[in-house]
Amino acid sequence: MPRLLRILSSAVLSLSLIALPVLADDAPLMTLEQALNIVRAQNLQVKNANIQVDVVGDQTDAMRANRYPELSAGVRGYHNFEDNEYTFEQGSLGTVGGDPVPSNNVEIGTTDGFSTHYSITAKQPLIQLYEINLNVEKLKLEQDIARQQLRGTRQTVSWQVKQLYYQILSYESSIESTKSSIAFYSELVDILVDKVAQKTELEYQLLNAQAELASSKHDLVSEKNDIVTSKQQLNALLDRDISTAFSVSMAFADPLVRYSEQTAEEQALANSPETAEARLQIKVAEANVEIQKTDYYPDLDLVASYGKSQHTEFIPDESLYVGLFAKWDFFTWGKNDSNLSGSKRALSQAKNSLRDNEDQVRAQISEDIRNLKVAKELVPVTKLAQKAAAEKLRVSTNQYKANAILLDDLLDAKSELSVANDNFHKAELAVWNASAELEKDLGEE
Repeated sequence: MPRLLRILSSAVLSLSLIALPVLADDAPLMTLEQALNIVRAQNLQVKNANIQVDVVGDQTDAMRANRYPELSAGVRGYHNFEDNEYTFEQGSLGTVGGDPVPSNNVEIGTTDGFSTHYSITAKQPLIQLYEINLNVEKLKLEQDIARQQLRGTRQTVSWQVKQLYYQILSYESSIESTKSSIAFYSELVDILVDKVAQKTELEYQLLNAQAELASSKHDLVSEKNDIVTSKQQLNALLDRDISTAFSVSMAFADPLVRYSEQTAEEQALANSPETAEARLQIKVAEANVEIQKTDYYPDLDLVASYGKSQHTEFIPDESLYVGLFAKWDFFTWGKNDSNLSGSKRALSQAKNSLRDNEDQVRAQISEDIRNLKVAKELVPVTKLAQKAAAEKLRVSTNQYKANAILLDDLLDAKSELSVANDNFHKAELAVWNASAELEKDLGEE
């Protein structure tokens, strides 16, 4: 009966391992620094943020072009369907040498058929140049904001890469612990098979050990599945095929951020892209206030135009002039006042947002430093507990083989080691993640 149970258990476990994702042990090594370099160059979010910088640059160039003369050409064709007549009465244009002009009544009719008028006009803004220059400077500030947003995106994806890289390392450490558990329960099953046959242990104890072995093997399948998922997520973040094989190494992952606690806040405020963006938003709001003030100014353009008409007799067929064109909306029913008031309120909001951002940065840096300290202090504690539990299990195993302790005592020792291993892995990962969080908030990419 025990032999049959072992055969059935092994068969079930073999079938469960068929679905195990393939993990290439000989996959090429990818260091954390290599992963960070790839994500900065290939990540789609970073690429889009780069494109946004160029988009605002194009908008700036388009606004800058408004400084120059506007050249336009026009063609107008028309057909007169009404025969209109105009009469110039005798002497209506005065006299010349005592003779009336015209000397008789003159009747002029409109031209039949299709007439065409061509024109070329050049218009150079004058007073509007001030508003145009303000808009150009505003767009330059918005391009600077886009650059800060690019920095923020790069920091975020770098932080995500670090988290995934550390998570993979943690999974690999857990897998080694699970393999140790499999080896332990495999040996225990062999021991119990003999003890059950000798009637020194009960069959349910063998069944429990086989169940624990099966559970450990299932945990191994689950953990390997988790590590494949994390690697696929990291590949997706790096904008490459999710099935790209790679391995990671603790030797090339330095999660310990270097900082000065006394200057950490100043470093974060100086390097934070969100803080820099908030400062730039104030300048944009100030520019908007000045732009709204230009609505009170008149428009003044220098205009030069040449025109020529064909198939017309009533008016001169050619014209050329240079002059000034002024337009002033002096009464807008309070629209200009409202727009200016709204811009000033937006400026106040921008200043409040900067103060709020700086307060949040200070608080976040303080929290990050405390979290890192707490996480670091826990690692040696869990490491020591792990070593103690491993030694206790070693001694308990030897004692059980010598029939010096009960099986329950041995299983308790194994349970303590499992808990200690789990606590150590969590503590180690907490240090890595806390370091990555602090690096990001300090403005490092």
